[in-house]
Amino acid sequence: MFDFYNQMNAINSTYEMINNQFKNLQKFNTIGYKAEVKTFSEIYNDNLGTGAVKTESKTLFTQGNVKKTGGKNHMAIEGNGLFIVSDGEKNYYTRRGDFEIKDGKLVCPEGNLVVKAFQVDPSGKPNSQKLVDVKLDIDKNGLILGKYNDYVIDDNGVISGIIKHTDPISGQTITKKEPIYKIALANFSDPSTLVRKSDTIFASDNKPIIGEAGVGAMGNIKSQHLEMSNIDIPSQVQQAMLAQMQYNATMSSFRALNDMVKNASQLVR
Repeated sequence: MFDFYNQMNAINSTYEMINNQFKNLQKFNTIGYKAEVKTFSEIYNDNLGTGAVKTESKTLFTQGNVKKTGGKNHMAIEGNGLFIVSDGEKNYYTRRGDFEIKDGKLVCPEGNLVVKAFQVDPSGKPNSQKLVDVKLDIDKNGLILGKYNDYVIDDNGVISGIIKHTDPISGQTITKKEPIYKIALANFSDPSTLVRKSDTIFASDNKPIIGEAGVGAMGNIKSQHLEMSNIDIPSQVQQAMLAQMQYNATMSSFRALNDMVKNASQLVR
């Protein structure tokens, strides 16, 4: 027997699913975007046309394709972990790595959140007990942090300052590299605790495991690369078509129910 409430529930659920599939497709070219998945268990467990009563939504943190860009500040994570970014009061997490320098700090373009790292001592050892902002401000003499002519980021996520000077005897340019920061990564045992705040920025009330890239369960960092979205276009299109079929089926059932109500009303009269 048809139920009006269940039919409306099913129609709304399938419409929401269709919208979600198209949103994912629209975000295909968004760097570091993770697909959002919505499932309505009753729709697919029962016969076509029955009502959906259980809605589930989750983010898929599967690996996206990693592409070389050559961008000086670009970084991609291969494997577990997220970059840690901050608004100055709270830490957030992202897989988006198209960072840029703004106001002397390395920031994520989405929200201008400052990238977090470990300070590195002269011997190259990071202080993994404390997170700091990545600052690379330039002084009036054109020097970064008052002493470096340039900086580079390597595949370990280490940001090193470059010092150049001319040898007074040989006249040759001598280049010295000093480690300054090492990008910190965060890992969550249960990614479902992450809440999407915007397209590629996530928050969590749970405390993450914070560590260095390539150490323990943390993934590796590839400099001058970016992780693309993990949107699987064929899968998204297939799911959208399935949702459309379900929508059509539930609409047909709803029309049948509506006709039954009309007929019953006429009999009463």
